[in-house]
Amino acid sequence: MAAPTTRHLTILLTDIKGFTDKTSAKTRADIQTMLDEHRSLVLPILEERGGHLVKTIGDAFLMTFESPTNAVLAGVAVQEALAKRNEGRDSGDRLEIRIAINAGEINLVDGDVFGEAVNITARIEGIAEAGQVWFTEAVYLAMNKTEVPSSEIGLMQLKGIPEKIRVYKVRREEPLGAASASAADAGARRLFGLMPAATAVPAGAGAAPVPSTWKRFGALIIDGILVALLTSAVFGDNGGPGVRATKKLEGGGKVSINVKGLNLDVKNDDGTKVVYDNKQGLQVEVDEDAKRGSKRGRDWFFAGAWFVYSLVFLKRWGTTPGKKLMKLKVVSMDGKPLDNKQRMTRAAASLLSGYAAGLGYLWAFWEPQRRGWHDLLADTRVVNAD
Repeated sequence: MAAPTTRHLTILLTDIKGFTDKTSAKTRADIQTMLDEHRSLVLPILEERGGHLVKTIGDAFLMTFESPTNAVLAGVAVQEALAKRNEGRDSGDRLEIRIAINAGEINLVDGDVFGEAVNITARIEGIAEAGQVWFTEAVYLAMNKTEVPSSEIGLMQLKGIPEKIRVYKVRREEPLGAASASAADAGARRLFGLMPAATAVPAGAGAAPVPSTWKRFGALIIDGILVALLTSAVFGDNGGPGVRATKKLEGGGKVSINVKGLNLDVKNDDGTKVVYDNKQGLQVEVDEDAKRGSKRGRDWFFAGAWFVYSLVFLKRWGTTPGKKLMKLKVVSMDGKPLDNKQRMTRAAASLLSGYAAGLGYLWAFWEPQRRGWHDLLADTRVVNAD
């Protein structure tokens, strides 16, 4: 074996989305026809922009580029060509690929490439969205940012990689090469939901990876109503168990009264118990301290119910009923299901987001990945479930 040569290059890796599912119902001839079309469409675009094919791995191409900017532009050109090709076709006949790009020092041995930079590229490709071009901070820092408008996805913990990697993607809401929108304009578009995701998806490339903030707030309202209904069911119309009232009796003396719903539980001074119906018109003077105590109890119950509600449904469904109705789910930043620590942290931190005058939820309007405080603390994000 020849001695390795070390070089600093940009690595690009492509992969067909759902290749196994697409080929499970096809004949060998059909599979080969699909791969031939994929190769004839994708490979020339990559090579025309300076890409060198290192090897083909099944349905994937591993390429190297001298220029990070050319690598990203090549990836964008591929996605645009595939989006045009997929127009009007059903899901089974669409060719959708993920593209991941990284830059770093690699070893070249017998025409192949090795090293951590290659491993990082492969990990990012495994979680990238179909129809998108994802790349690392190493590419972002080295490329021409005027030619490639981009948005930050965030720090990601990739399997087998010790440190977190900051990941970006090409922003597609404006043509490549066009001047970027002003910061004020971009902020307004985010605020009013006109730019719902950190990156818009090219036509025909599927659902956006980041749902609109308004869609998330709709899910939050549904969840809040459900927990409020549970709280009302437990505490009743008049504030729940523990509300005290007193009534002065004719001729002296008092009775203590416990109010719940329409029923009044009345105790005389001697401890005997009589039940009156509120419809009978019995008037009471409610102890205001008791009312305040009951409100505190109700608030504490709501907080506890919210925590358990979030924890249970994140465990069972990976989402809450409100998010399920809005077709959303919660995942780790690396795209994997949540672990127990993340579920606990997110459920508890969501209370912080709410009780801090809602600032933790409002934070999602400006955060690139539409993440609230609870997402940031738990290292999670909300994505479309489709």
